[in-house]
Amino acid sequence: MRLAQSYRKNVFCLEGDWQKDMRDNSSVRAALIFLQQNLNLKYIYKQCGTRENLEYYLSMWKQKKYSAYSICYFAFHGKPESIEVGKELVTLAELGDMLQDSCQDKIIHFGSCQTLNTDRKNIEKFLEHTGALCVCGFESEINFIESSAFDLMLIEMFQQYKDIAMLDKNLRKNYRSFVKRLQFKLIYL
Repeated sequence: MRLAQSYRKNVFCLEGDWQKDMRDNSSVRAALIFLQQNLNLKYIYKQCGTRENLEYYLSMWKQKKYSAYSICYFAFHGKPESIEVGKELVTLAELGDMLQDSCQDKIIHFGSCQTLNTDRKNIEKFLEHTGALCVCGFESEINFIESSAFDLMLIEMFQQYKDIAMLDKNLRKNYRSFVKRLQFKLIYL
């Protein structure tokens, strides 16, 4: 059984550009501010426009001083089995290599379309490679506002559970239609 070490799980969020128009201010940052103000949850937020940014911030996150930031929230456009960072696709396998064996007691959430639209074996391989407690995200195209609201609820629920299996059971029992409509996956070993 996979258990988190604590209930308090702060958020490390990396976000890509949602729109090509630089005047568009779409961002998940407002959701993080909401969590900070209402749950006293701490967060680190960084924007990533390149693979190099992504690699740099992930290498920083692995440092011991950031161990309390145990939810890694990837907020990017997605494609099956990948996230879109700038003009590049970064696959789950590549992310797994960047995070290799550094995610003990960590949760990885993909707030992106289709990233988990892949075989369960590929996601389990990612989990084994990173050592994460669980990985979660969406299989289909999702609405930004609806999925952001779901992300808020999910991050809040992660604060209530150490046992990922119990969280999964509660989520599917109480938010079944939301989970089904968004084609949400939560995978753990």
